[in-house]
Amino acid sequence: MRPYRAVIFDLYWTLLYEAKTGLEERATAVALEAGAEPEAWRRAWHSTMEASFKGQVSLLERTRMALARAGAKHCDGELPEKLAGLMGARSIPRLYPDVREELPKVRARGFKLALLSNIASYRANWLNEIELAPHFDTMVLSCEMGIMKPDRAMYLAAAERLGLAPQECVFVDDVPPYVAAAQAVGMAGIRINRFDSEKPYAHEEPTDVTPDLAIKDLSQLLEWLPPRAGAPRE
Repeated sequence: MRPYRAVIFDLYWTLLYEAKTGLEERATAVALEAGAEPEAWRRAWHSTMEASFKGQVSLLERTRMALARAGAKHCDGELPEKLAGLMGARSIPRLYPDVREELPKVRARGFKLALLSNIASYRANWLNEIELAPHFDTMVLSCEMGIMKPDRAMYLAAAERLGLAPQECVFVDDVPPYVAAAQAVGMAGIRINRFDSEKPYAHEEPTDVTPDLAIKDLSQLLEWLPPRAGAPRE
């Protein structure tokens, strides 16, 4: 049995979800005012996600880029600024109910904690605003690294910052390919599925991904982890 000494967590749909604010509809209306058809705007916004997650563009730059790709006539000035504000506020972060209770329990057993997330820079401030950052010894964010999961360098960076070998780390994520990438570098891979359904990722889930553990919430992670870091599981 490997002596696990750290748990590395994904963020979205693992520790938090996004609650809609109702502003996305207003944003679509502004995109239309700028000269972009709604469906073209949605496709263009999605196409700029990787650049945003890698920290290559700001929120306003992403908005201008998406408008241009959507064929808008007004890609500068007041409309893009208004649209960027709406897109940045179209959702707010909400922690799953078990997170604040269970994370301290993992730390109390002596495990180091890390966060590993594909996230845009304009949303990274969420981690401090909702007081999630203090739970972690280190955070590896795509917008700072310039790369995204499932790039193996993301996982290796998390282990290195913790001062541990990948084999001493447990990784928890909701996306099967990201779990598989953690296993490929030597980590234990745990798949959390808070939807209790395979639908969210069924279209991209490899058939050969077998997590070391499948859970629905963090209490099940606590049941699986040893009573203290470095000890064998009972």
